[in-house]
Parts: sequence; C-alpha cells; structure tokens
Amino acid sequence: MLRSLLNIDPTKLDQLDCPVKLSKHELNLIKEITDILTPFEVATLQCQGENVTSSKVIPCIRGLRAELELLSQTYKSNMITTLKSSIEKRLKIYEDMEMFQLASLLDPRFKMDWCSPEEVNLMKSLLKTKVDEIISTGNKEKDSLQENKEAPRKKCKLFRFMTPSSSTSSSLCTLTSTLSQMESYLSQPITEDDSDPLLFWEQNQSTLPQLTILALQYLCIPASSAPVERLFSIAGKVFRPERCRITDARFEELMFIKCNKHIVN
Repeated sequence: MLRSLLNIDPTKLDQLDCPVKLSKHELNLIKEITDILTPFEVATLQCQGENVTSSKVIPCIRGLRAELELLSQTYKSNMITTLKSSIEKRLKIYEDMEMFQLASLLDPRFKMDWCSPEEVNLMKSLLKTKVDEIISTGNKEKDSLQENKEAPRKKCKLFRFMTPSSSTSSSLCTLTSTLSQMESYLSQPITEDDSDPLLFWEQNQSTLPQLTILALQYLCIPASSAPVERLFSIAGKVFRPERCRITDARFEELMFIKCNKHIVN
C-alpha cells in the first residue's frame, strides 16, 4: 500500500482533493519505512508459499539480519534497532534447532552457504552423525532379517574367535560410503533458487541413498503453517451453509480434488 502511494507522481498527488495532504517529510518517512520493511515482505513470501520446506527458515532469518545491517548504514532509525532486537528475541531460537539446521544443510540450494566459518565443522559433524544413525539402524534391521531367515551356521569351537571377512569389509564400505556421500554432495555446486530440492534427491537417491533418506525426513517439514491455514479457507468455501447436508466422505473427496487439481494422470 505504501509502495503504491510512492509510485504516484508527486504533482498528481498534490492535485488530489484531500482534507489532509502529505508533506515532503512524510513522503520521505514513508519511503524509509517501505525500504526497511521490504526484506520482511520478501521473507514472508519466501516462507508462506506452497510447498515451502523448513530449509528456508534459517537462511531467511540470517538474510533479514544482513539486510537490516545494510539498511542501518543508510537510515539512522530506531525502527531498525527495534527490528534487530526483535529478530534476536523471536527468531534466533530457530537457528539453534537441529531440524532447521539439517533441513538447510540438505537443501541443494543452500547446503553450507548459510553457515559462518565457525559453524562449518560443527554442521559437518552433525550431518555425519545423522547419516551414521541411519546406516546403523539399517544394519540392525538387516541383521535381524538375516537372523530370522538364515539358520545358524555350524562352526568349530576352535575358530569361534574369527569374524567373517564379509562383515569387516561391509563396515569399511559403510564408513567409506558415509564420507564419500557427504563429500560428493557438498562438493557439487548449489542449484538454482527456483529449483525443487525434492526433485534433486529423487534424481540422486541411487548415488546418495542415506542422505536421501535424511533429506526426505527433514525437507517434508513446512516452513510455516500458512499452507494449512489456506486449507481451512478452502474448506469454508466448499462446506457452505447451503451445502450443510454434504457427507464427510464427499467433503473429503471435494477437498482432495480442489487441493490436487495440479496433478495430472
């Protein structure tokens, strides 16, 4: 609204028959407010769109902080100081949450670009720990299935101290696989901002299997509740007073069709 006001030619604005007209100082103040709030508008649009994952939370917070720092060099405004303080009070907590850190790490559009130099090794360690947990869980499940399917093999008591060479080589391959997957992923260039991170993992699930499992766990978390809130708005339009006899099953079907109309057979 403020931006549209600034786009009006000042001479035409003066010609408007209004009881109160904006002074030059007030117009400058409106421009200052618009410039300061623009990064927040961008962050809101970034986080509240459809199919937006939680990977955008930390980059948006740090982007806001960086933009306010730049704006403070142009405008000496208390509003900037208040907004900086508000970010630290309200949003910094999300930067320390593991799920948001991992989501940003596993988004090919960001990877580790959002990290400070002090955080790089810490984030690599966190990612490796999570991948190792997935591999460990997978190995336990395999061992359990193997025990159930295969009968115990007879072995001479004298050779009980020996461990099968296959298990040793398997563990070495697993370790190598973990490190090589991380190095391969992090060494690749980041993707475009408008690219789909889930499509990237679908295309790379054969070469980065454990990382793909981890990515699907964290990238499925939405960045905000806005898409869910939009569902309630749609539901209100579908379930109108004049359609009060609609059954639950039919209501569910209509909602499914409405929300998935973009899907083609």
